[in-house]
Amino acid sequence: MNKNTDLRTITDKLFAAKKVVLFPHVNPDGDSTGSCSALSLALRQAGVECYVCAGHYPSYMRHINSETFTLDPDMVMGADITVAVDCSADNRLDSRLEAYESGKLKMCVDHHMNQEGYGELYYIDEDAAAVSEIVFEIIKLSGVEITRDIANGLYTGIVTDTGGFRYSNTTPKSHVLAAELMEIGVDHLQIIVNLYQNKRMKKVRAEGKAVGNMLLFAGGKGNISHLTSAEMAEMDAHPEDCDEIIDKLRDVDGVEMAAYLEEREEGIKVSMRAKTWSSVEGICKRNGGGGHDKAAGCTIADTMENVYALIKHEMEMALEQEPKAD
Repeated sequence: MNKNTDLRTITDKLFAAKKVVLFPHVNPDGDSTGSCSALSLALRQAGVECYVCAGHYPSYMRHINSETFTLDPDMVMGADITVAVDCSADNRLDSRLEAYESGKLKMCVDHHMNQEGYGELYYIDEDAAAVSEIVFEIIKLSGVEITRDIANGLYTGIVTDTGGFRYSNTTPKSHVLAAELMEIGVDHLQIIVNLYQNKRMKKVRAEGKAVGNMLLFAGGKGNISHLTSAEMAEMDAHPEDCDEIIDKLRDVDGVEMAAYLEEREEGIKVSMRAKTWSSVEGICKRNGGGGHDKAAGCTIADTMENVYALIKHEMEMALEQEPKAD
């Protein structure tokens, strides 16, 4: 595996290919979905046959142009280049790994450090707030016109991965790129309404149930909650209905670190957030996951009871390390 490849090389290879297939991570979020949509549309505009190997994505991203999205094997197998986008490990490709591996050249473009040996060429920028920021640079380097559909995808990625510019990963560049996209004609109001102001009742009920299940500990600095598969089924809720729960847990006054556990077929999905001085990246890395200092996650193949106890204990240990006030 080559070390970080410069963006010009990545761009030139992508836009010189005959066929490219992009792969967002499983249960794609706004950044993964938006960046894949934008890059696929740009590649098609340049005459490259391009598809996004993905099916369902959250309904609140209905403004995303998904015409390139497909799971048809005839479309996604045997491409000249396959690219994992915002997907740092091959287990986050789930059943699509075979299609990714079928590419003649395999790439990874991400803002998380990637799995060793994953991809032949890759570009990783851990300082980027969203992979959409990297994809924006790729498209600008290509010289392709950034249409409104492309801009909508990129803007969605930047907004969602910065939490509406509230998260600590937000940089001056995030604001500059967002401003550029708004000048292009991005539909800011519609995107914000879709992302944050059109919640389905299932989502509201799931959030309410999780808030009811939450436990404050460590003097109110830790907050943990969970939803079992039985609770999800009772509400007819899906993972997309629960993607903002972790933020509600973190946002409670006095909470420094929060964790949300969700029971899925593959195990217990753990989402974690930190607020100021603490970090959740190490906890998730030790349990097979990863992420960033203030936002990370992992999936643990065990019972809810065991994972809940494990994560709570890890949080208690971490919260004991609070810096002393001057």
